[in-house]
Amino acid sequence: MTRDAFTQPGLLVIILVALLSVGWGLTWPTMKIALSEFPLWTFRAASCLAAGLCLLGFAGLAKGAFMPRSSEWVRLTLAALCNVTGWQILVSYGVQIVPAGHAAMIAYTMPLWVVVLGAGLLGQSLDVPSIAGVALGLAGILTLVLPDLGSLSHSPIGVGLILLGALSWATGTLIQKHYGTGLSTLASTGWQLVLGSVPIALLAPFIEDVHVPQASGRAWAAAVYITFVGLVLCFFLWFKIVNLTSASSASISTLLVPALGTVSGALFLNEGLGWRELAGLAFISAAVLLVLVPPVIESSTAPVRLE
Repeated sequence: MTRDAFTQPGLLVIILVALLSVGWGLTWPTMKIALSEFPLWTFRAASCLAAGLCLLGFAGLAKGAFMPRSSEWVRLTLAALCNVTGWQILVSYGVQIVPAGHAAMIAYTMPLWVVVLGAGLLGQSLDVPSIAGVALGLAGILTLVLPDLGSLSHSPIGVGLILLGALSWATGTLIQKHYGTGLSTLASTGWQLVLGSVPIALLAPFIEDVHVPQASGRAWAAAVYITFVGLVLCFFLWFKIVNLTSASSASISTLLVPALGTVSGALFLNEGLGWRELAGLAFISAAVLLVLVPPVIESSTAPVRLE
């Protein structure tokens, strides 16, 4: 395969999705480890701010637009409140109540909300691959979740918080895609993480005792992973995918995250891996391939920079 093949937009998206799925798939159990020892609001404010400043530092060294125009601040802030503030806080509370694997599966109903909100609020047309991809993806998630609905019913608050987080993320994705900015991906991601961390940091002293806890090495390792892989790397990958493809295709691609989380749990934590998990993985993989492979076939050979 030639070097130019990897610069085709469709193939680049598949490579980015694979990296994103592994990075975010491992974030769910590490998030549960970190939040068991760090105060939630303090941890989220510090990790998002550190990740955002790191990305802005990279953006300053790279070529591309760095500072938002005056007309872009409002839409960038709205996207940040949904993509970062709402998503991070709601899911962080939810994952403390619901098992990490279940939380990931519920959170990644997000593609359904992107399609529904995009069609209902923005009048976006629904093509056949997107509809079929959402249907297959939800079938995969339901295959994994249905046998456990009894246990989930004992934690309705946790389920509700994670669903609200998914809605917040879907709304932020649509704002990002519909309005966009003239910024580079590094700068846009960095600014959203910084802006999204501000309300978390302002509210933290009123909600919890802000301090540096005496956490274990395991918790600090989880915090480092979440900050520099889950936020710096994976948020950059996510916004790059959103820029390169449609909102519905980008959101459907995230369905691989809970699927890989289930498989990795079986491989590394000796969790069950039976016909249900394999069937769910098959449904979800088919959904992702359905929306990502056609663009590879049709994509032009024009290079795409990872600015």
